[in-house]
Amino acid sequence: MSNTGLLVLTNPARVAKLLPIIKKHVLKTLYVQYFPEKNIFLPGSYTAANHQWKVTRYAQIVSNIYTDTSAIPKLDVRVLLTSMKNPNSSVINTKKPVEIVIFDEICSKKDADTFIQDYLANTSMGCNFIAFNDYQTTEKEDDVITCTKEDKTYKNVVLGGTFDRIHNGHKIFLSDAALHCVERLTIGITDTNMLAGKLLWELIEPCPTRIMHLRDFLEDIDSTLTYNIVPIQDMYGPTRTDPTLDMIVVSEETKRGGEKVNELREQLNLKKLDIRVVRLVRDKDHREHEENKISSSNLRIRMLGSKLRPPRIGDKPSKPYVIGLTGGIASGKSSVAEKVQKLGAALVNCDTIAHELYLPGERCYDAVVENFGPAVVKADGSIDRKALGNIVFKDAAQLNKLNKLVWPLIMEEAKKRIHDFYTKGFELVVMEAAVLIQAKWQNECHEVWTCIIPQQEAIRRVMERNRLTEDEAKARIQVQPSNLEQVNEANVVICSLWSHDITAEQVQKAWNETIAFLSKNNS
Repeated sequence: MSNTGLLVLTNPARVAKLLPIIKKHVLKTLYVQYFPEKNIFLPGSYTAANHQWKVTRYAQIVSNIYTDTSAIPKLDVRVLLTSMKNPNSSVINTKKPVEIVIFDEICSKKDADTFIQDYLANTSMGCNFIAFNDYQTTEKEDDVITCTKEDKTYKNVVLGGTFDRIHNGHKIFLSDAALHCVERLTIGITDTNMLAGKLLWELIEPCPTRIMHLRDFLEDIDSTLTYNIVPIQDMYGPTRTDPTLDMIVVSEETKRGGEKVNELREQLNLKKLDIRVVRLVRDKDHREHEENKISSSNLRIRMLGSKLRPPRIGDKPSKPYVIGLTGGIASGKSSVAEKVQKLGAALVNCDTIAHELYLPGERCYDAVVENFGPAVVKADGSIDRKALGNIVFKDAAQLNKLNKLVWPLIMEEAKKRIHDFYTKGFELVVMEAAVLIQAKWQNECHEVWTCIIPQQEAIRRVMERNRLTEDEAKARIQVQPSNLEQVNEANVVICSLWSHDITAEQVQKAWNETIAFLSKNNS
């Protein structure tokens, strides 16, 4: 199987039938080069003289290709635009060397070798080829296209978006803009302050990473343009100041945004932009809790339960294998702990340990009473946790003092219990701790599973569960590490925003990946 392939396409209607071949032979990246001419092996057949540049036609073809190849979700498909826009180009340039060429029609070895030599000599010496020989395709390519005003091209085109983990929906959007552009394509990338309202925004790649991936993709599919890719702090970005822009590309969902851009430009005495609306691509495999379009949100949902980064092996003993389970208040970590326990892990609950160590005569009890006085002791002699909470959650210095007193004692006891479970035959132990990140206990674990929910949902749950006011709930949440801080330390992220069944699926996925990792490394 090859990492990188090139599909040479003369009839876009064949893409769906070619999917089994593509899936069998191409592992990572598939370039697609569309040639409108019927005989790509006839010398001189693909020239400017018989090339009709129909932007709308090619935009639709590109969209259809990306839509069809979405059936192979892990494949990075890149439809090359340079030769579409410039038929005099005699070389197909790709950033990754092509290892196999797939032709959508029958050809001889001589024809294939000649094509590879003529078009791919720079990057793909010695690559293999496959010729498709099934002509049972019922759909025919429509050669009759009426030119419309949408076939107009522009010197300077602009668009914006988050572009998190570029998917086929993004690629359709970007390719449409590139096809309509002849000089400079400006792209605004939403920066941090614009992300907070997005689902699972904590999993969005950093802005510099998104810019790097976007530039790599665009320069690969169309080398004829200059790309101006910039972070933006609001919906307007460069459209607020750049007088040279001619057209803005928007999706069906953001059409109103394009109109608002023009309203602002009129106020600033800048020319109005033509607006190009690109249709959304439906996600045929979306589930009830996902969007019905191909989206980054769906990709982030599907990342839940997967390993985001490798385990923290370091110089830790390999056994027992310790999973640190954490998450903010009301994030569902206790439910996750129960599910993992049912799967066969031992459970050490640091919150339970803390409760036990707060009992009269225990070490945490003595330390708390000595430092916070009789005001935190109930009439029966036990620690008044509510009174203690009222002190520490309102004063960061007092909270820090309490933590320094009790955290080392809790960790010491947790280590003892982990060892005890190992002596009883458990090789995988989950250590549940709400304060795992604050206390830096992640350094005692082989991997960390973090449970997150949106802040508003956390506030609602805390108010309902603990019978607190909204301000009291916010105060409890704000003293914790943010979701982003917790995600940055996590190997696995789990979100309990939806049903118990969906949470269970995430836990099962994380468990399966961990067991597979341990099996591989212990074999």
